[in-house]
Amino acid sequence: MHCKQSADDMKRTTVSFEDDQYEILEKWADKEIRTVPNLITAIVVSVLRGEAPKAPQFEEGKNEDK
Repeated sequence: MHCKQSADDMKRTTVSFEDDQYEILEKWADKEIRTVPNLITAIVVSVLRGEAPKAPQFEEGKNEDK
């Protein structure tokens, strides 16, 4: 069903987020050692497969930096 495509064959899109939403995505991507665009791709692919993406829990006001 799904096969790897070369970068030339892939479709691209732009997605916009509010600042607070993007900050959450940055923290999530950092925890998984990925870029935000790669994380968004993984989330979308999971949903398309019928799987629920597993977002980490971030404590409000807690500094998540290393």
